[in-house]
Amino acid sequence: MRLKSSGSSTSVVLVVMILFYILLIRVIIIFFQQILLHLASTQSLANVIALVVLIVLPLVLLGIIVINVVKLFRDRAKRKPGARFKLRLVLFFSLVALLSAVPQTTLSITFLNSLINSQFISQINDVFSSAWEITIDYYRSKENNLRTFGSSPQLPRLLYGIEDDPQAVWESIRSLNPELQFIQVFDATGRERYFAGTEEARTAMLFDQDTATGMLPKVERGETTLFRYLYVLTRGGRRTYVVFGIVLPVGFDEQARQLSDSREIFEQLNRFKDILQVGIILFYFYFSFPILLISIIVSFFLSEEIIRPIINLEEATRHVAQGDLSIRILARSGDELGNLIDSFNSMVGELDSSKKKLQKTEKIAAWQEIAQRLAHEIKNPLTPIKLAAERIRKKFDETYAGNAAEFKTVIENSVQAIVAEVENLDKMLKEFNNFAKLPDPVRKQVNLKDLIDEVTAVYMSVAAEVSIKTDHVDPDIRLTLDPNQFKQVIANLFMNAFQAMEGGGTIYISADLVKKEKTNYCRIQIRDTGSGIDESVQPHVFNPYFTTKHGGTGLGLSIVERIIFDHNGNIWFETQKGLGTTFFIDLPLESE
Repeated sequence: MRLKSSGSSTSVVLVVMILFYILLIRVIIIFFQQILLHLASTQSLANVIALVVLIVLPLVLLGIIVINVVKLFRDRAKRKPGARFKLRLVLFFSLVALLSAVPQTTLSITFLNSLINSQFISQINDVFSSAWEITIDYYRSKENNLRTFGSSPQLPRLLYGIEDDPQAVWESIRSLNPELQFIQVFDATGRERYFAGTEEARTAMLFDQDTATGMLPKVERGETTLFRYLYVLTRGGRRTYVVFGIVLPVGFDEQARQLSDSREIFEQLNRFKDILQVGIILFYFYFSFPILLISIIVSFFLSEEIIRPIINLEEATRHVAQGDLSIRILARSGDELGNLIDSFNSMVGELDSSKKKLQKTEKIAAWQEIAQRLAHEIKNPLTPIKLAAERIRKKFDETYAGNAAEFKTVIENSVQAIVAEVENLDKMLKEFNNFAKLPDPVRKQVNLKDLIDEVTAVYMSVAAEVSIKTDHVDPDIRLTLDPNQFKQVIANLFMNAFQAMEGGGTIYISADLVKKEKTNYCRIQIRDTGSGIDESVQPHVFNPYFTTKHGGTGLGLSIVERIIFDHNGNIWFETQKGLGTTFFIDLPLESE
């Protein structure tokens, strides 16, 4: 019988809870970015999703906790093993989670509130406002510079001669207004006649909508921003279009937008300061509460993981106390509890082995005592009976010699029968006595294959109609045993096989190395193709004085079992009626 140390479902649930915890952390980060930074947007989709999650998630987690709490108290009411200990573990883990969460939450909220109310935020907001004003002033100064220069009454005189010598005109304009960075001249058809300055400001041609004097629309080309002014010069019925302007620094507009967004964020922080503080508190509460619930749920499964081996040990100990030494616990982990379970299994295994050895020893001792008493009780009258029978025959010969031939024949036959039966009883008593006084084995290292071949050679000549196969015995196997006693084991098993195969057959012998728990064994198999053993006989096969053969003493297999037992081994058999019987012998490899 085996008990499972811990279920795989517990590990699966723990993995799922860890993944769920990581997902929850990710959701917290997303919600922090989407909600706390957009508190002004009360109708945003993110707020709606957050509201749903913050309501549904705790309810689901609370439901799981309620189910586990009800199950735990039900087990406690039924006095199931480990219920009280599990309750204490859950309370302990929950308290640890609560004690670790409260200071962290309090500190974080206090720090954020202090930061929001500090002068640092106001100073940053002032810095952003000042920077934004400077940006706007710079922007407007460039635009006003173009407008002022383009509407100057001196501009027509500066542009005089631009058709003939535009380079000289451009140099004059640059000397009066160094902020101008490019100039481009188009003829009446809109085609370019001249260009000078920053190359990024160059325009392929002038469109019809850009033919009136004044500011042209702002142009953004990649990271470059252009301010342009168009002046229409008319002389001699011909029109000449002159475009000049200013190029803002690279990335100016993008940096201005970022500055505007940052300024807007800090203005919202100031505007919604009180709402933000409440939001932070709610945020920590609503997201700390599910994490606390997850910790409690995990504590249930961790408690189950911890107490499961203890519960199994308790149940197994109860089985052992009731006499069931077949109990074993399956250990999954290699930690201290796993080592404890391994030690328990080893202890129960040794107890089981000791119990079996004790039973065998008691059984052998009991039969030895019976054999000794039986030999003593039977042997005492045998000698007088035999002597009396011989005296009758002798006296008859002396008294009635030469007559009463018929009476003599009767007496002779009767006396002969008495003597023969007495000799049979004497032979049986010697076997009983040998069983009772079987000597301790004298062990030495032998080659198993050579030992089996030696016995096989003797019995091959006795039963020619039976063949013996030893091909599957490893010639390298060496065992420490008593060779004479082990020859007796093989011989007795051969004799049983011969008697089971009256019409002939085959005996197959094989030997393999096996490992049971921490001990290496040599397993010897002796299989015959005989008639098999009746089911009613099987429980009594190794009992002394039990036999189904005429004239048998019933001690052959008892002696075999006794010899194997004295060698710290084990013997059993498998049989099927009509197909044969296989005897298995396990002998420890003491040399290893």
